Amino acid sequence: MWMNLLLTLLVIPLALVNLIGPLLVLRTQKIPARVRFSPADDARFMADRDPTFKRLDQQVRELDFDHLGSSALQNNHTTSYFSLYAHPREQAAAMLVTMATGSKKVTYAEFTQLYADGTLLDVHNAPVLPSYPRMDCKRGVRLPAVNELKVLLNTLQALRGLLPNSAEAIPYPGEQGFKPIEDFIARESDELVRLGYCHAEIDDNGRRALTLKGALLLTWKNAIPGKLIFTLMEQRSTRNLLTGSHS
Repeated sequence: MWMNLLLTLLVIPLALVNLIGPLLVLRTQKIPARVRFSPADDARFMADRDPTFKRLDQQVRELDFDHLGSSALQNNHTTSYFSLYAHPREQAAAMLVTMATGSKKVTYAEFTQLYADGTLLDVHNAPVLPSYPRMDCKRGVRLPAVNELKVLLNTLQALRGLLPNSAEAIPYPGEQGFKPIEDFIARESDELVRLGYCHAEIDDNGRRALTLKGALLLTWKNAIPGKLIFTLMEQRSTRNLLTGSHS
């Protein structure tokens, strides 16, 4: 009797999250499709960041990356603050990101390699699963336990040699500022339309509404038990990439 009651108390909340949650996401969430970033005042932007962001900024600069600018993106209930960097000799770009939802904040770093066909290779240490599905235009790994940025950069360099790509690796065009990021967000959003995650129509704010499929999959990826399943799948994919077993 007590076991049945305990199971009921556990199952009902999970069922509500996985059944009602997607409907709330469908009604309230939209995906950025076309964005234009306005450069922030560098001194004021950095003064407003927390100690974690400032520490990572110092690490990136110590790796000889040049700061290209900072900006912010508001989407639904989350605001993303980020700084962009490029290396004068190393092809990679770097980005520091803080995602703030109410009082909750997540800060991470990522290193990216662009290719001539617009695809990219990415290594980052975000503590949460990426919401979007795997796409042909983007390949990479998440290493949430790695806090040393030199290790993340070394991982990107190793993957660049391991992973085949028919297009040429190119340096980040620093003179273009945020435009390559804006272009990739547009491409990523178009890919989500192709995969059935969101509708093709773009509203006046440059965003797209989710489909029921998109709302279901994005919710399940961040709720138990789906979160556990997707995490195990991601860990397996990461091991395969790092060992060269990516075929």
